[in-house]
Amino acid sequence: MLVALLFSLAVPIRPAIQDTVRVRSDTLETIVVRATRTGAAAPTSQTQVDRAAIVRAHAGQDVPLALTGLTGITAASDAGGFSGYSSIRLRGIDQTRLTISLDGVPLNDPEDQVLYFSNVPDIANSIHSIRIQRGVGTSGFGTASFGGSLNFESIPIAATPRFGELQATGGSWGTGRLSVAGATGLSRGFAAYGRVSAQTTDGYRDHSGNDARSAFLSAGWFGARDALKLTGFAGRSKTQLAYYAASEAELAVDRRVNPMAPEEKDDFHQEMVSLRYSRSLSSATLLTATGYRNSAGGNYDVAVGSDLWNFNLSHAWYGLLTTVAVVGDGFAFTAGAHASRYHRDHYLFIRPDLTDRVYDNTGFKQEQSGFAKARWTRGSVDLHADLEVRRAAFQYRPTPGSSLGRPAIDWVFVNPKVGVTWRAASTVVAHVSLGRTGREPTRTDLFAGADDLDPSLAPEILPLDQVKPESVVDLETGLQWTGRTARLGFNAFAMRFRNEIAPIGTLSIIGSPLRRNVARSRRTGVELEGSWQPAPALTVSGNAMLLRARIAEFTDEATGSVYRDVPPLLSPGLIANLQAAWNVTRRVEVSLGARHTAASQLANDGSATQVLPAATVFDAAAAFRLQGHDLKVQVANLFDANAYSSGYTDGTTRYLFPIAGPTVLVTATLRWERR
Repeated sequence: MLVALLFSLAVPIRPAIQDTVRVRSDTLETIVVRATRTGAAAPTSQTQVDRAAIVRAHAGQDVPLALTGLTGITAASDAGGFSGYSSIRLRGIDQTRLTISLDGVPLNDPEDQVLYFSNVPDIANSIHSIRIQRGVGTSGFGTASFGGSLNFESIPIAATPRFGELQATGGSWGTGRLSVAGATGLSRGFAAYGRVSAQTTDGYRDHSGNDARSAFLSAGWFGARDALKLTGFAGRSKTQLAYYAASEAELAVDRRVNPMAPEEKDDFHQEMVSLRYSRSLSSATLLTATGYRNSAGGNYDVAVGSDLWNFNLSHAWYGLLTTVAVVGDGFAFTAGAHASRYHRDHYLFIRPDLTDRVYDNTGFKQEQSGFAKARWTRGSVDLHADLEVRRAAFQYRPTPGSSLGRPAIDWVFVNPKVGVTWRAASTVVAHVSLGRTGREPTRTDLFAGADDLDPSLAPEILPLDQVKPESVVDLETGLQWTGRTARLGFNAFAMRFRNEIAPIGTLSIIGSPLRRNVARSRRTGVELEGSWQPAPALTVSGNAMLLRARIAEFTDEATGSVYRDVPPLLSPGLIANLQAAWNVTRRVEVSLGARHTAASQLANDGSATQVLPAATVFDAAAAFRLQGHDLKVQVANLFDANAYSSGYTDGTTRYLFPIAGPTVLVTATLRWERR
């Protein structure tokens, strides 16, 4: 939780290159991002994190941990902090229902509908901006934006000057990182950027360390009306597993205890490459086409009785997307289309035998989608309309010799959204929007947590329509006021779900509850964001979300008990952040932040005892700049709060993931730049 305060620090960013070149190059380079992102003036709740804020906050930690402190976000790390298996929730909604993309290219694995951030270590080091959109938002590519979206924009290489940079981080719990990056600047139409990183940590919890390597590359040619850009990344992480939480009794003896065995480890890699062509057809029309390939693979061990099961996964994913954007007088129109093919192999060994596969199955998934969205401006009012049609299809190929055939299922979703933005005054903007979206189950949902479907399980799982698609209707309304030294934003939302795929089932082999449909559920709340600069050197900022989430009714599988009007898992009623940043001198900045998260449920029965305890955590930081070089010191959990990021229950015992005690990270950045 290092960044509840750092987004307020004011580290200046130099202008890149001449404005005339920057505007042209940036327009061609980022058109896909603008076409698929929620626009700054869109009628929805959103937060923009720029490059300066990313630089201030980032020390190599996983992206969910770096975003802690933003409105409505909670994050968890099974290792206690920095890196490992981390996860993010938005309005209490888990990350399988959040759209994650890089330059418009979808990153959610089609089967699991999630990005495993441990596979892409240090990726934030190569990100120019992040737009976090809450709620249904506007249409894009890939997994449905069910609870919101995280849209990453890579470094715009045509607008970045030539530079070289060396970063080194060291700190608590054996944490270390070394990163080397550089860019060529724009020369004769060509530009490139690259980064390589190595990082390691012992983890806060016992034997929960991580050893990771990563690389990022962008290269492109930029003409007067055309641009061609190649973007790619690769990562590999070797992690000591800690996805089982510890009981309260174990934590009372040792907060760092990890009930998993030291030999339970994993080793995964992931790669993505995209090639994008952009063409300015006229002064008002821009066309892009992008092809991409995403692949990942590796294995992880799980102790089952006296055996050590070695699960293996390997996927390849290809896609093509295109967008066209037209801007006229009082009118803007964007359309896009996307098609992809994906397959992932699943197979199992039982150590020490790594030759004979216990099973060997493959999941196939296809997707086709298209959207069109338009904005009409009439005086001080913008009218927004958006329609997406999306088809997803899944097919299963069982272990050779199986009698199951090839079970398959497909889904079609029609997702409309409308909204209005009203510029009521030069300092006041109001918005209202109404949208609907639908989403298919994950493979884990379809198979009730099983990694292999054999004839003994088939009667319980087949046909594959036993878990239905879920849908949400989302109403958002808000107001933003901007003054000379202050800014305030307010948003209210009401989300109504049908057949929500909720974690109401028994615990899976990795400790997370299986998910089933609940007929009706809802989330309503308000979000506040603001900042105030009472003096030129002092900035105070903060945000808060008040949430009321309820499941109307469900039946517990194990007991047959019926529960009505109960809160869902891990959806706290209050998340609040407050930060203060002080520029002591031109070269020295210090900051202090506090984050409070209210208690949330570990069980879906409304139990007052089976909850994740409320917590308030303080962080501090200091940054020093000397001749373009930087030194920053970050202290997380400054006052050693006895806090937990997540957990679960078996109905009688709470199992909790602790947040690391006071954690110090020191990052030195040496940078050379030619303007």
